Amino acid sequence: MQYFDKSMYRHFADNTAHLPDTNKCISYYGRTLSKGEFFRHCDVLADYLRCVGAKQGENVVLCLPNIPDAIVSFYAINKTGAVVNAVHPLVTGQALAGFIKDMHACAAVIFEEFYPGYAEYLKDVDVPLIVASAADYLPPLYKPFYRLKTAKAAKTVPYGGKVVRYADVIKGRSGGGQAPFPAIKGADIAVYMHSGGTTGASKTVMLDNSAFNCLADNALALIGGKPVDDRDGMLMVLPIFHTFGLGICMHTTICAGGQVVLMPRFDPKRACKLLASTSATFISGVPNMFAKMIDSGYFRGRYVKRLKHCYCGGDKLSNSIKEKFYAATAAAGNPIRLNEGYGLTEAGICCVNTPENYREGSIGKPFKNTTFGIFDDGDKPLGNDEVGNLCISSNTMMSGYYGDDEATRAAFFEYGGKRWVRTGDMGRIDKDGFVYFVDRKKRVIKIAGNNVFPQEIENVVNKVEGVKRSCVVAMTDGGKPAVKLIVQPIEGADEKTLEKKILREIKAKLLKYATPKVVEFRQKLPLTQIGKVDYRKLEERGGENAQL
Repeated sequence: MQYFDKSMYRHFADNTAHLPDTNKCISYYGRTLSKGEFFRHCDVLADYLRCVGAKQGENVVLCLPNIPDAIVSFYAINKTGAVVNAVHPLVTGQALAGFIKDMHACAAVIFEEFYPGYAEYLKDVDVPLIVASAADYLPPLYKPFYRLKTAKAAKTVPYGGKVVRYADVIKGRSGGGQAPFPAIKGADIAVYMHSGGTTGASKTVMLDNSAFNCLADNALALIGGKPVDDRDGMLMVLPIFHTFGLGICMHTTICAGGQVVLMPRFDPKRACKLLASTSATFISGVPNMFAKMIDSGYFRGRYVKRLKHCYCGGDKLSNSIKEKFYAATAAAGNPIRLNEGYGLTEAGICCVNTPENYREGSIGKPFKNTTFGIFDDGDKPLGNDEVGNLCISSNTMMSGYYGDDEATRAAFFEYGGKRWVRTGDMGRIDKDGFVYFVDRKKRVIKIAGNNVFPQEIENVVNKVEGVKRSCVVAMTDGGKPAVKLIVQPIEGADEKTLEKKILREIKAKLLKYATPKVVEFRQKLPLTQIGKVDYRKLEERGGENAQL
């Protein structure tokens, strides 16, 4: 473990020390960022962050889409020893201010284009705000057009004082001129990641440096364990605030010496074209992403000929997507497989099918240094093919939940000399060691790879005047998962008016993925014996599937 007992920044530097400074580590709209340039920018930003208070014991909110600024900022924060507080850039302004204030962040790196939605709530935030733009690393030809498009948003940013441009920080400092940075240990917390927890309630997961360093090593073993160079790359569509995006698409790729090919906003046609015009030979994504790429008409021929590895997680992969994928790649003469895997924020990505170890219907075999077990509700192990609680013991497990010792204790247990984490899912393992996902024990809906928490939606809806009680269940819309909201109004409430009020509140306070596709009104909802809405009965009666 000594090899991984360091910061993620140091692990990246050590693993790529054999490569020249000209090795390309980031590709972005035709602009590439070399290893040498990357580390210069990272070191300059780390110096600035240290000056404004970033250090061990502090945290810095990172709220950016997939732009180069996000990756540079991540490793710069990590170098200082502060924790990266990874926040979804589409979060509401109220929630962003809450992450900064309630978690006592010492600074925040935020997105200029989304600032108008944050502005009202950031007025009273008294920490340095570093504002990044998607234009910061664009090629010269693209910059004027983007600046013109976002000029209105940029004018709302009150630059000056504690609000600074990311680009100005990078240009205005030399870096490396102060005392050495602290020696960060593998056990030091690297990231706060906001997740559904193993019970479905929203929690903040604490992940240390060694968890991600070990994940990079475990994942690299899937392709032979050998480093690559900038002739190979990962198409990074999954976001940095997502374990899959951060751990596999970014840290594993960049530590192996490959290029991270960034897509700030997913567009299926552009994604396919990037496979032909860049070094992207790997893709990791969610089923809906692959479905859209295939249906775009561009997932064929030269666009898929160079693909070497494709991994899919975050949701159930349907047979129809796999069949279309194989038809397209076979026609291009590429025998590649679409490998389905499994992971969770609390334990990283830890199981995947590979060409060498593949079994239809399974989620594959565990990564190295990872053990899966099936246990009953009393934490006793079950036998082959018995369905029970899916649990994991790995070197990539979380350290615990931020500010919640009780939930941390409930998530872990000891057995056979190992520490196990409960995934909140049900599964089984066959006699050959292949793992099968059976169902979700936790209440969460997956939409485009994002966790949507029914309880959070219900909490907002139940506060709307005119609502007696509500319940959220999963539904399918054109084969895709979506949210269905069932509402019991108070007597005499006008349903049309109430629906408008409900949707307005949800859009103001929650992510767009939480907006219901259908709002249904019922005069009575089934209750459990203790008076809570019985969502399981509603799912059964409505033919809905909570697994989606």
